[in-house]
Amino acid sequence: MVCRDTNMHRPKARISVADIAAQPGGIEALQRRVHELRSSGVDFAANAIEQEMADLDLPRP
Repeated sequence: MVCRDTNMHRPKARISVADIAAQPGGIEALQRRVHELRSSGVDFAANAIEQEMADLDLPRP
């Protein structure tokens, strides 16, 4: 059976670090997320968020 509904396989829109940081409490939320990722051993994702924060000149943990 062939899936003809192209919407079923489209990736969901991603929210950028800049979008999150622009929200009230966004920087703190990003810092918490970095901590959660590191605690779970997902350093590559935490590093990516920290790099984007640095590129945007945002405070990092």
